[in-house]
Amino acid sequence: MRQIPEPTRKRLVLLARLLAQQNTESITSVEIARLTGWSQSLVRRDILLLDCAGASNGYRVTELRAAIGGALNIASEQKSCCIVGLGRLGAALLENQFFERSPFRIVAGFDASVNRTEVLRSTFPLYPSSQLESVIARARIEFAILAVPDENAQEMAERLARCGIRGIANYTGTVLSLEGTAVENAAPVMMLTSLLAQSESTSRGARTNDRNPHETA
Repeated sequence: MRQIPEPTRKRLVLLARLLAQQNTESITSVEIARLTGWSQSLVRRDILLLDCAGASNGYRVTELRAAIGGALNIASEQKSCCIVGLGRLGAALLENQFFERSPFRIVAGFDASVNRTEVLRSTFPLYPSSQLESVIARARIEFAILAVPDENAQEMAERLARCGIRGIANYTGTVLSLEGTAVENAAPVMMLTSLLAQSESTSRGARTNDRNPHETA
């Protein structure tokens, strides 16, 4: 299997999620392109990096999902995850449907406010932040969703890293500085800013292509 570049890895993660939503046995590169907005050639190039052979009627969904999981080291068994910070954003993530058909299961939630942990309702236990280290060790939690106030984000991320957390989905507006722990920035402002940059780049490209080829710059 060839080395998978980072942009391809991110697309394959999205593709795996898309495949989990399908109710058909097979899917073609044309259908994937239509559902994702990627070009057919890009879809085929990404899948070529996997040990998954297509057929005349496309790719078998289960085989393609398994190939992506193997290539990205996404184990078939679910990994334990916790939510740290149960304000409005964190509390919204307590709903189980966010993690259906995913490689993760939420097993704990933490908040600095004891009152919040007692008032909020969830299908998994909620704890005060003072118990974070002991619960993570006992429940063997490997990943965390961070949704604390920005001013507390770095300190809390460092606590999670010391607990052995392998990856943090960062919903705060703080750019975290950590060694040995993977971080994926998921803050709405950061994602929207990235989308703005992408849309501006696309618009500039479209304007350039629309220019008269004889027009000078």
